[in-house]
Amino acid sequence: MPTRHSDDRLFLTSGPSKQLGQSFQLSGFPDLSVSRGLVRDRMANLQAMSLHHERLFNLAHYLSPSLLYLAGMGLRRRAARGVDGVTPRKYLRHLASNITQLIQEVKHKSYQPKPSRQVLIDKDDGSPRPISLPTIRDKHLQAAVMKILEAIYEPHLYTHSYGFRPHRSGRMAMMVLMDWLSIHNGGWILEIDLNKFFDTIPHDQLLQVLSQKIGDKVILHLILSWLKAGVLVEGQVITSDIGAPQGGVISPQCANVYLDTALDQWFVRELQPKLKGESLLVRYADDFVLAFNDQDDMESVEKAIKPRLEQYGLTVNAKKSRTVDLREPEGDNPNLLDTHIDFLGFTYYWKPCPYSGWKLAVKTSDKSIKRFTNRLAALVNDNGDIASDELEVAIQSMVTGHKGYFDVEGNEDMLDHIEQIAFSYLDLHHGSSNVEINEATTLGCI
Repeated sequence: MPTRHSDDRLFLTSGPSKQLGQSFQLSGFPDLSVSRGLVRDRMANLQAMSLHHERLFNLAHYLSPSLLYLAGMGLRRRAARGVDGVTPRKYLRHLASNITQLIQEVKHKSYQPKPSRQVLIDKDDGSPRPISLPTIRDKHLQAAVMKILEAIYEPHLYTHSYGFRPHRSGRMAMMVLMDWLSIHNGGWILEIDLNKFFDTIPHDQLLQVLSQKIGDKVILHLILSWLKAGVLVEGQVITSDIGAPQGGVISPQCANVYLDTALDQWFVRELQPKLKGESLLVRYADDFVLAFNDQDDMESVEKAIKPRLEQYGLTVNAKKSRTVDLREPEGDNPNLLDTHIDFLGFTYYWKPCPYSGWKLAVKTSDKSIKRFTNRLAALVNDNGDIASDELEVAIQSMVTGHKGYFDVEGNEDMLDHIEQIAFSYLDLHHGSSNVEINEATTLGCI
């Protein structure tokens, strides 16, 4: 029987937090490392319970002062404010009293989130994507509940799901697909694009999925309250029965659990045992591909997947979904050079080799190159009067971050191309601080 840990003896003061260097020290709290240990033990206890029990109840007590302390310390100091205008730094100055108030409101069922503030950002195709920004206070409580959900669901999620999970990354998902295709000499690929996934998750079905494992009404009510809080648009609060707000801390975790039920476990338990050959589903959040070494298997899954997702209120975008024959080419047909797939910023393709015929390779996708150069152009154009050495540091930081993700074997030419673009931007800035950089730069017309 798992042991139960408690930190209920922690005393919370209502005074301001004391700032020490880059961290905050809360009066009455143990050292931060001690609080981490308390939370780690309690989450391990919860994870053990999740493995031993089909459904979990009485979870609200895991919303302890220490968990909220760590969740508060994890808030990004530069996170955008919500509708109340409170910044993270202002909120953290009174973190102890804020924790006390949140615990009391949850305990007495009086907690009510505020609507999110909506901002629009440009997608790659230029269309606007609405992002909902909760208040810092709501983000704080969401982050604590997210830790509870993570402990409960992490042992049960699909092996090859890599998005928004601890110790997993997009690079890992990319390499898993690359390894599978290399072992099987390529394969038949089914690319599925979900139309506005986060915006279309039905609240009632999401709660049904969560309720299969969670029986605690307090936790379920908190999640539902965040889904129903709505967004403030031009002074009016707009609510809906569908959608997990992009920008909400809790949304990625809920979306992962939802797709694990709607897609991952269904594929592994119901479809894979019926297939003739080998297959793989690899997913990062709502980006996923399926690979097969048998064409009939791919076609049967293609027929089944659309109605399955529609049962969960999700729609396949037919224009962006397709099948691709990515098997190792035969001969030296130059038309085969155009056969490729894009996944998580990489292009997978067969590269002709003088001695071995063909080699499966990856490179930075054209879309990723354009996204990088557009960000670079925005940085330069928005900081026309910045000192050249400061701009060089900022651009070098972008290049380093880009290379940190895309630095894989065989992608050296594309990384060199990125550096050439970055140096060209610096040269333009040196020549004129008022130069306007546009898409011509992204095409190498400089």
